Amino acid sequence: MINLMPYDMKKQTIAARINVMLFKYVVILGFSAVFLVLACSVTYLFLISIKANAENQIKINTTSSPIQKQANIFRTNLSVAQSILGQQVNYSDIVMEIGEIMPEGMVLDSLKLDDSTFGTNLVLKVLSTSADNETKLKHNIEGSTLFSNYKFQSTNSSTKDDATKYSFIIEVSVTVNRKVTL
Repeated sequence: MINLMPYDMKKQTIAARINVMLFKYVVILGFSAVFLVLACSVTYLFLISIKANAENQIKINTTSSPIQKQANIFRTNLSVAQSILGQQVNYSDIVMEIGEIMPEGMVLDSLKLDDSTFGTNLVLKVLSTSADNETKLKHNIEGSTLFSNYKFQSTNSSTKDDATKYSFIIEVSVTVNRKVTL
């Protein structure tokens, strides 16, 4: 095919095509720039909303609600009650254990237990049918966790009216250990 267009016109047509192509590139570049600005703006707004939600969640978690305050008060009261119960002594269990320690043929004359008794020396007056029962008593007390520091003090003949059955009075000194029960 023969091109019959004059040289100037041909040059102008080529320049017009290049201008149209450059214009398309400029428009595409403009749309790309607008798209990038919009994408960055949306991402920025999204990050700001996430940050605000996180700060609100932190504020909610750090400030105590009324239920949280009640739970904290309950925890404190529970720890106080636990410490009180941790020091409680059940005297009936102690008396039952003393009864189990006593060998056959021996009874306590009297017993006084209170908070001041624990950790100090306590003199037990025991009525016995035989003076030999003292060794059994010593063996039972030393095997018990309730008493420590067993010391024999004296053995006397009883002058009570019921002397026929319990004819001996044995006095021993022991330290009563605190036995904690829950």
